[in-house]
Amino acid sequence: MQKKKMVQGMPNLEEDITVCSSCQYGKQNRLPFPLNKAWRVMKKLQLIHTDIAGPLKTISLNGSRYYIAFIDDYTRMCWVYFLKFKTEVANVFLKFKN
Repeated sequence: MQKKKMVQGMPNLEEDITVCSSCQYGKQNRLPFPLNKAWRVMKKLQLIHTDIAGPLKTISLNGSRYYIAFIDDYTRMCWVYFLKFKTEVANVFLKFKN
């Protein structure tokens, strides 16, 4: 039995459409991390996360346009240092480490 076309001039959408391998890989999902095999921090300051942000649109009162944040993974304590220039990051990190 042949299907009737509802609208004249529309292409047949039931044709096989080829999908490239890059598109297939891009749409794949990762499996979640196993719950019992994840490495966990056992004491404070064992693992520190850091991020730098800026330049911010609004300059702070002391002229800072950037900030760097350090977050302890165990305690979730957060330290924020304000920077006038990105070149100050190394000195601030050494100050935090000490």
